[in-house]
Amino acid sequence: MRITFVASSILIASSLALITAFGCAGVISLPPQATLAEIEPSGRAAKPPDCAMPVLRREPLTDFRKVAIVEGIGNVYASEADVMPVVQRKACETGADAIVILASKSQTSEGLTGYYINSVAIVYGKRNPAAEHDAYKILR
Repeated sequence: MRITFVASSILIASSLALITAFGCAGVISLPPQATLAEIEPSGRAAKPPDCAMPVLRREPLTDFRKVAIVEGIGNVYASEADVMPVVQRKACETGADAIVILASKSQTSEGLTGYYINSVAIVYGKRNPAAEHDAYKILR
């Protein structure tokens, strides 16, 4: 049986459509994730995960100290609105008063494709003398 050019074109097009449909159905979209790196102890208890964590776009004019770096990432389809709640929940763990956003952008690079937020959890007030003493203590 011979297949005509038109019939073979339709067969190829429908095959490609099926491959594309099944291939796209297998794409897994991971939820946004956040990581935390402590800079210094906050001296405060952790807040509940749903705490009202203020988001600042620049450093405040009052005295504050940086207690942790909080980074959040989302998949390629994520936006700041998708990733920010995860970053805020992670910052609540530190007992911080607010987070300062250093970078918030959609990016594509060798290491990351998706939405990225880099922030610093801060506590209002002067330096914690107990933390400074322990940080520079030299063992003899």
